[in-house]
Amino acid sequence: MGDLLIERRKSAVFATLNRPQAKNALNAEIVDGLFALCDLLAIDGSARALVLRGAGGSFCAGGDIKEFAAQMMAADPLPGERDPVEISNRRFGDLLLKLDALPQAVISVVEGAAFGGAMGFIAVSDVAIAAPGAKFSLSETTLGLVPAQIGPFVVRKIGLFNARRLALTGQRFGAEEAVQAGFVDRIASDVDAALTDTLNAIGRCEPAANAATKRVFNAAARSVDPKELDAAAREFTRALRGAGRRGAAAFAQKKSPDWVENWGQETQA
Repeated sequence: MGDLLIERRKSAVFATLNRPQAKNALNAEIVDGLFALCDLLAIDGSARALVLRGAGGSFCAGGDIKEFAAQMMAADPLPGERDPVEISNRRFGDLLLKLDALPQAVISVVEGAAFGGAMGFIAVSDVAIAAPGAKFSLSETTLGLVPAQIGPFVVRKIGLFNARRLALTGQRFGAEEAVQAGFVDRIASDVDAALTDTLNAIGRCEPAANAATKRVFNAAARSVDPKELDAAAREFTRALRGAGRRGAAAFAQKKSPDWVENWGQETQA
């Protein structure tokens, strides 16, 4: 698959998002490829780790705005029909559920941008390593959208109020703040060396014991309810067919959306 490169090295599987011209924004081919890979890894007892990273110096810029635009232009569903936007959005939640349930250790190596849906990958990773210059953002609200499918996983990862602060501001933040918030486990100037250290550590653990440990820990923690993702997909659809259309148009024109309010240098009421 041209947009998703998959390589096996020893007991680790490397999945590289390969759309560097688009900062590895997620498209249907990448999502379909990761679904297929998860199905294989779920029954592969010889694989110990899945490594997610992006080509060309970026991890992932989130969902492809061009695909969102196509969805926005699609006709509204007929009465009684399920909205195709809702179906598409909800499917990404199923991918995160599959990644979360993998018996292997999931490692995200974050360089450059990690925006929107990329934060979902980090939220279901067992280990997240960031380069010093990595940038993160729960950016959906700045486009008039909702971090719908990633939201429950993000809340579980970093807590309710950390998640609310980052999502309700949409601000970009660096690797140090990502560590403080609990998204990232370590910052490494040499991410490849840090990845090797992590894989060596995983290599000291018996694979079936690791898989069983993930099952035990996931059962002990609050799991993400698919019904929450169903409701989130409906919220996303309402947003995309509403303010999201204006947000996408502004993004395409490199303008600020009409809801932007600038406080300038004011500091007091």
